[in-house]
Amino acid sequence: MKFFNIFLLLVAMLNMVACSNELEKSKTEVAGLPISKNDAYTLVKEQLKDKPLNEIDIYGTVEMLSAHTKVISVGNEDIISPDCDSWLFFVDEIPLIANWGHPCKYIFVDAIGKVSVYERIMFPTKPSLEEMELLNRADIWNEYK
Repeated sequence: MKFFNIFLLLVAMLNMVACSNELEKSKTEVAGLPISKNDAYTLVKEQLKDKPLNEIDIYGTVEMLSAHTKVISVGNEDIISPDCDSWLFFVDEIPLIANWGHPCKYIFVDAIGKVSVYERIMFPTKPSLEEMELLNRADIWNEYK
């Protein structure tokens, strides 16, 4: 058991070092890293090719989240952010449904451009949608003004 705990600790440390090493290596290879919010948003839109942008709402954090930040949502669907600092994008896939319990996505783009997608059915409360920037508003909202 003691060796297993040591092994887990080593794996966690190596993972942290790998992330920082990749970031440092990337910084020397590509100017402008960590990834900008606009570049991260472009990667997010590529992940959403199956959904027309005029049918979904997309929110993004104002600043990058620190590694291992707990993102709290309604319904005990909490998510821990990646091992590197990352942008969080929340995608409401059916924005006209008033009651929740419908498909949505939490998309993280870390500092080196790695994308992680989590499919859920509830919205975030920390950070809340009010704390995030609305990047894409479904065109169908115009019909309800």
